[in-house]
Amino acid sequence: MPDPYAVDAAYYDLIHGRGGDDIGLWLSFAGRTDQPVLEVGAGTGRIALELARAGHEVVAIDPSPAMLAVARERAEADAIEGVSFIEGLPVDLALEPGHYGLVVVPADVFLYHETGHDQVRTLQSLGAALHFSGLLALDLPGPALWLDPTTNGQPLLVFSGELESGEQLDAWHVHEDDLGEQLRRLRVTYERTAADGIVRRASSEHLLRYVYRFEAEYLLAMAGLAQVDVYGDYELGPLTNDSERMIVIARRAEA
Repeated sequence: MPDPYAVDAAYYDLIHGRGGDDIGLWLSFAGRTDQPVLEVGAGTGRIALELARAGHEVVAIDPSPAMLAVARERAEADAIEGVSFIEGLPVDLALEPGHYGLVVVPADVFLYHETGHDQVRTLQSLGAALHFSGLLALDLPGPALWLDPTTNGQPLLVFSGELESGEQLDAWHVHEDDLGEQLRRLRVTYERTAADGIVRRASSEHLLRYVYRFEAEYLLAMAGLAQVDVYGDYELGPLTNDSERMIVIARRAEA
């Protein structure tokens, strides 16, 4: 399967940064267990490396070899131990049963499942990997960031800055949202402008399947998991119409 982030990996850290408003939340949840932490969709290691720095044993998986190459370079450069990066999807990996005290599926990663069948299979795999008392956290878009077909086709400048080479980088998003299918087709275009004015462009395309509050609860139940909390931000505030995030916390149903 082609790497969906082969183009994005080179610019990901520059655009998204190496920290994030969510880091404190995941550190807090990880501090509740003495079991290892599993991160699904680790990308360039933004979360996994911070958890490892804090002394947690972390297994970080991602299907993108380009993103994981960046993560491994960062771990080596910062001499961070206690983190393992593995290429693949949860359903294709032999995750150790009952091993993880916390499973984190960070910002929008779960949206990359194109069908309900894929969603349930992944949740079943993650549920089996959870320790009996472990927690699963899904970080999903909240109501303020749900699908918006009224802006279909409109280019949005999401980043403008300078590369180490001195080139100007502009990143653009264009989406096509389908409410009936709960799908967003997202095209990301990177424009590099050299000092001589020459512009070079590269693009990536992503298909995202959105999940709503009670749909998430039913998907978890189908996978043998029980939803225990829903929050609207990284400070664990309530979910409201204005919430940009929807943090869903679950555990194994038999727990």
